[in-house]
Amino acid sequence: MTFCIRVCCLLLVLFCSSAVAQDVIGVLYSEKSLKLAMGDSGPINQMHVRSGVTVKKGQKLVTLEQTVERLEQKRYLLLLQDTQEQESLMARHRIFENKYDTAKALYAARSISLDELEGLELELIQSRGRLGQLNEQKLREKVEYKLSTRRLEERQLLAPISGVITHVSQHVGEWARVGEPLIGLVDTHELFIKLNINDALARRLELNASVPIRIANLPEQVGVIDYISPVADAASGLVEIKVKVDNQARLMRPGTKAAVSLVPDK
Repeated sequence: MTFCIRVCCLLLVLFCSSAVAQDVIGVLYSEKSLKLAMGDSGPINQMHVRSGVTVKKGQKLVTLEQTVERLEQKRYLLLLQDTQEQESLMARHRIFENKYDTAKALYAARSISLDELEGLELELIQSRGRLGQLNEQKLREKVEYKLSTRRLEERQLLAPISGVITHVSQHVGEWARVGEPLIGLVDTHELFIKLNINDALARRLELNASVPIRIANLPEQVGVIDYISPVADAASGLVEIKVKVDNQARLMRPGTKAAVSLVPDK
């Protein structure tokens, strides 16, 4: 009887311990932490932000020298808007069409020769060809104008997301290079905690399960298990999981430590 009681107590202890929350320490990361660079090289003309300021998506961050690019854009715009030759040729082409239609009627009445009719037809064909060339030229000018506008846009750096500027590595007057990180931008509205846990515990967790989070000097937060790796690390045998945390109030800072209470599913 005593033996049975001991066995039952042992099983009860094991059952209870399996459901006890296990605290795992991790680090808060931003879901979106960007290093921004220019799409073109050149001297920095204006730096519109500094470290620590909050920016909105689409806000201007950096402007390079744009004098040459603006002149080039203006030149292509003037070429695109100049339609005088095209309008003149279209008017001439309509006249040739009318003359050719009249000539066909006269030829049918045997009032003009075949050579005269064919001469007018040749002029009409040449006019049609020249008009087609001008139309193609206008299409090319339109593309060139769009390219010049794109080159001008690449002389500016805009914020791709809303967030906070974490660092500015260059200043007005310095030369910015293509692809070289210039500004750091982080969105702190949504954070996640990356944890590495043993496989036995990982198998008993569920996606989208809510878990409590404790951070020093802050009230208890609630996170959601957003990712459980399908594979374990070959060296350590640990499984990576990610816990998403809503930070709309911006109480939490990326880089700080957090304790996550993982309660295995019964």
